[in-house]
Amino acid sequence: MNAAAPAKKPRRELVADVTFGKAYDAKLVKRLAVYVKPYQGLFVLALLSYPATSALHLLQPYLVKVAIDRHLVPKDLSGFGWVLVGLVGVIVLELLARFAQTMLTQVLGQRVTRDLRVELFRRLQAADLAYIEKNPVGRLMTRVTNDVESLSEAFSSGAVSLVGDLVTLFGIVVMMLALDWRLTLYAFLVLPFLLAMTLMMRKYVRETFRQVRLELSRMNGFLNEAISGMSLIQAFRQEPGMRQEFDEVNVRYRDANFSSIRYDAITYAVVEGMGTAAVAVLLLLGLGLFESGAVQLGTFVAFIDYLRRFFAPITELSTKYTVLQSAMASAERCVDLLDQHPTVLEPTHPQHPGPLKDAIRFESVGFAYGPGAPPVLRSLNLTLKKGERVAVVGPTGAGKSTLVKLLCRFYDPSSGRLTLDGVDFRDLPLAELRGRMAVVLQDSYLFSGTIEDNVALGAHADDKQKLLAAAERTHALEVIRRQGKGWETVVGERGANLSAGERQLIAFARALAVDPELLLLDEATSSIDPETEALLQKGLDALLLGRTALIIAHRLSTIRKVDRIVVVAGGEIVEEGTHEALMAQGGLYRKLYQLQFEKEAA
Repeated sequence: MNAAAPAKKPRRELVADVTFGKAYDAKLVKRLAVYVKPYQGLFVLALLSYPATSALHLLQPYLVKVAIDRHLVPKDLSGFGWVLVGLVGVIVLELLARFAQTMLTQVLGQRVTRDLRVELFRRLQAADLAYIEKNPVGRLMTRVTNDVESLSEAFSSGAVSLVGDLVTLFGIVVMMLALDWRLTLYAFLVLPFLLAMTLMMRKYVRETFRQVRLELSRMNGFLNEAISGMSLIQAFRQEPGMRQEFDEVNVRYRDANFSSIRYDAITYAVVEGMGTAAVAVLLLLGLGLFESGAVQLGTFVAFIDYLRRFFAPITELSTKYTVLQSAMASAERCVDLLDQHPTVLEPTHPQHPGPLKDAIRFESVGFAYGPGAPPVLRSLNLTLKKGERVAVVGPTGAGKSTLVKLLCRFYDPSSGRLTLDGVDFRDLPLAELRGRMAVVLQDSYLFSGTIEDNVALGAHADDKQKLLAAAERTHALEVIRRQGKGWETVVGERGANLSAGERQLIAFARALAVDPELLLLDEATSSIDPETEALLQKGLDALLLGRTALIIAHRLSTIRKVDRIVVVAGGEIVEEGTHEALMAQGGLYRKLYQLQFEKEAA
């Protein structure tokens, strides 16, 4: 077997979050109209700019007609200069009006989409953790970025410009009828054929547009997966296979674009051809009117100009239709997020108990992650007395991490309650409840910024002595001093510049800096290397001294000094006591401890 040959790559199906709906949905438009209301003055000005611009645009062929019929044909140049001045003036005014129209539309669109983005982000922050965990991060990011941008595009170049096109088309028809109704009838004989062609092409244009968006979504998904897993790709020598697969995705995206371009070209050619045919029909059938003197030369010239202006916006109607479809789909996804109302609510009549005096209790707590889901906790009763350090251990899936989520009130119990000195957690303001706690998770998340920014998260950043003391007690100060710029060292995205152990030490300093009443450690020492663990263990006792703590750990050797160990299995407490007492019982805890000891010894 050739060791250098890459293994056959697995076949992936990347599901794209792209949907298409109606080109106009009154309910969605009404739902999002509230974001336009604060700028209704600007909105009215933008709307008024379209008929004003259209009027200036449509006045130009009429002035050309006047110049031909009143001055050039009869060779009467008196007043001809004023007509030219008027024509130039109207052109200049149209340019200024279009500039103002574009600025008004874009400013209005950007302000509305800015407000919408802020509201979507606010809803994300307020959403239940269940909603965040259920949806992929990329999908939620798309709501706030791509979907809002799609609405902005439809607002500026789709729906609003469509209004302008309709106003222009209506104005052209009115001007042509005012000049001569017979010529108008001749000119529009080709419209039924154009309408039939447009309706037929719309289906194909919509499908190709959908395919382009689908393939682009697949490409983005593939790139996200490839970049995130680059270390594995390199470690397993999958670079050639990944390049081949990316090329396949890229080719599909290219072909989808080619199809879109082909239908655009066909639509453009058909509309241009119909416009030329309309001019030909006008000249052929209107020749008798011209010879009889019923129609003047200037009228013919104006009609040809109006026809040219009439068919120009029609070429974009199909594209704008699909843009509006995409925008309505984006609007539906945005509204879905806007309509996410949290179930973890602020109390109607909040209570404000003082510092913890007695205990935090789980009272017959049952919990399941959603309706119909299997129960994770079953009538669990657990007491955390003030100053007590309690460790929770058990097999994977026993419900240990769920205890932390309930204590932080990311979820509310399905049954039973949690209390702080007898006060139900649901009667405590969320900010006040969470302000009493500090959490350190297994994968400590550091934000892009300096070490000081991350340690000061949740604490007063100007209290440098408090940050320094927290870092010193947790031995994070040794890590900080090793960095090139000390406290001002930029840790990079997710703390990429630091090792896993160093990130954990920073997280411990961050937890201590807020001086919490309750310290929650969820597998906080499971990824620590032996050298860093020695540093961490030195500060851990000081960190926990006199502090109520709930410690969830798989490494049972790190919790031998706690006050009490609770063993959870199947969502229930099956054993409880000190390390020595549980080992003497010979139950589940002893079995777990011996299995882990044998693995570490091996």
